[in-house]
Amino acid sequence: MTQPRAGVDRLAWRLSSFYFFYYATVGAFMPYWSPYLAARGFSAAQMGIAYALMGGMRTFVPLAWGWYADHRGKRVGLIRAASLAALLSFLTIPFVPGVFWVGAVMVAYTLFWHALLPQFEVVALSHTAARGGDYARVRLWGSVGFIVTVLGLGLLLDRVGMLWLPWLVGLFWLGMALSSWLVPEPPPLRAAAAGAPASLLAALRQPGVLALLVVCFCSQLSFAPYYNFFTLFLDRHGYARSVAGLLWSLAVIAEIVMFVYAGRLIARVGARRLMVLALAATALRWSLTALCVDAWPLLIALQISHALSFASYHAVAMHYVQRLFPGALQGRGQAIYNAAAYGIGGSVGSLSAGYLWQAQSPETVYLAAGLVAAIGWWVAYRRLPAADA
Repeated sequence: MTQPRAGVDRLAWRLSSFYFFYYATVGAFMPYWSPYLAARGFSAAQMGIAYALMGGMRTFVPLAWGWYADHRGKRVGLIRAASLAALLSFLTIPFVPGVFWVGAVMVAYTLFWHALLPQFEVVALSHTAARGGDYARVRLWGSVGFIVTVLGLGLLLDRVGMLWLPWLVGLFWLGMALSSWLVPEPPPLRAAAAGAPASLLAALRQPGVLALLVVCFCSQLSFAPYYNFFTLFLDRHGYARSVAGLLWSLAVIAEIVMFVYAGRLIARVGARRLMVLALAATALRWSLTALCVDAWPLLIALQISHALSFASYHAVAMHYVQRLFPGALQGRGQAIYNAAAYGIGGSVGSLSAGYLWQAQSPETVYLAAGLVAAIGWWVAYRRLPAADA
């Protein structure tokens, strides 16, 4: 009995290493990329356009990769090739001049970047389901990677300057590409149960699927100002960049704690009820961020609420996607979820936030985000179906 358990543990660490480096890359990118673009001459509106174009790519690129992976079946091979191509594209950024070319390269590397996470989620969920693992406990190592880079880079960039950022991001991206070679192809996806949708179109016609996609769209649209402008928002209110890194890290520590218990919490509370709570917490979080950013004890509490507003949301979303897109629909289901939430939601949120920031105020941006999250809460409360554990 020892050998199978050891095999499960080794596989869990291999899956975890990819998540660690993937989200270490995100942690190096997300809090500090807007200050880097500002150092390269971008205005807030131009940043919003660049992020929106990247989000637009995330709308249809994962669908193409998901269709390819579902039909070819070699997901890990695709992840390996795409991670190397994305790395090589990204490392041209320090060498290209001007706003236009930096923005163009950002769009170009997303062709490969957006292939990675939806397909790796299928790989991780397939492996953990087949071997009795816990997806949330594997995924939490991504949050650890995020913290490592946010904390480390905040202090380092204060010393060396923002223009070093692409090279530092590239180091973690290289680790992600290399770690993908440690992960084996997953076992074949289980056949869909009787009565499950037979095609992608049939799945998309289900009211529960449409409700889920609207909820996820609202959630991640509301997160766009946080992902893209939170560090700049803190800069405007006099917080040091190292303090911004600490606040980002505090949110992700709370996220890690939630991931440890997410599986048991979904089983006890119910997926639908937990999603409703997550969207309510998100609406409250952005509204109070706008109104109380200078009250640092409250700001700390709002960052801790990331456990509910993001971590529980993400765990429940994966729970729903796995059940609403069964069997051979998994790859395209993950791609559609990512397209609706992070692609369309992220691009609309980024573009709107950039223009609203410039035309009105940063506080208006976060109040609008709170309103969007409240709409998502209403849809989750009224339309989202229950999903059995």
